[in-house]
Amino acid sequence: MITLINCFEVPAGRQENFFAAFEKVNAYMRGKRGYVGHKIHRSLVPGARYQFVNVVQWASREECEAAHDEGFRRLISQPAWSDFRSTPALYEVVHEGTAETGKN
Repeated sequence: MITLINCFEVPAGRQENFFAAFEKVNAYMRGKRGYVGHKIHRSLVPGARYQFVNVVQWASREECEAAHDEGFRRLISQPAWSDFRSTPALYEVVHEGTAETGKN
């Protein structure tokens, strides 16, 4: 399993527009082979550089890369996306902790 983390810069007052565009892309990606699930986070700080951070689980790197196909590129090339800059990257878990970690 791998994780795609995508941080989005969204201009002030455009959060609802971003989320509407995001939902269309997410609906497309949910139907792709290897999609496991996602969580999108919204900043609690109005002036944060990244107003939204999307964390997506994929079964494999290959399936994630294959899902970002021509249909995906068509969706994100729509004018609705022109104001939203993103910084995506793939990650693997190298350490995990819980509240119980370290207790005797």
